[in-house]
Amino acid sequence: MTSLDAQIGQPQVLAGLGARFDHVAHAVPSIRAALPLYRDLLGGRPYAGGINPWGGHLGLLLMYPGEKKLELLEPVRPDSPAVSRFLAEHPRGGLHHITFRVPDLAAAVDVLSGSGYKPFGTRLEDPAWRETYLHPRETGGVLIQLVEAAENVPGPLDVPVDELLARAEALRLASHAHHAPSNGA
Repeated sequence: MTSLDAQIGQPQVLAGLGARFDHVAHAVPSIRAALPLYRDLLGGRPYAGGINPWGGHLGLLLMYPGEKKLELLEPVRPDSPAVSRFLAEHPRGGLHHITFRVPDLAAAVDVLSGSGYKPFGTRLEDPAWRETYLHPRETGGVLIQLVEAAENVPGPLDVPVDELLARAEALRLASHAHHAPSNGA
């Protein structure tokens, strides 16, 4: 417990949800270009990462002292529903979302809905990673992700960062070739 927690009694939670802060996500045009700052200068240790097939983006989770986490997001498809669209509006990147973990996502969705919020993008089918979102229109301008997952999910990075970035680049090149307009030949 931190001294601030001692002063206020308990760590802060979102009322009724049992939520606790997990990480912030920063969308960037290139994770490779962001690593000199976030890894090399600020000391983030690559912890977890991978390509999100339905989201069309690469995520790399960096761990900082005190179990603080930052997720870097980079699109691997031009039609990435969230990250490409975000970067189209914010070409240099920026805060994409804030993630909170909850013990029971279905119950959290019910509480949020009963409180007048409109959760969207709710995915309950995968017991290892269940999620929903609150739109920035409802939250003062930031996308909020609520997640129910085991503490070890996402797990440790199982490949070197350079290999992960190379896989993402190969997918991006293949996706751009697939989405390129045909010349009619």
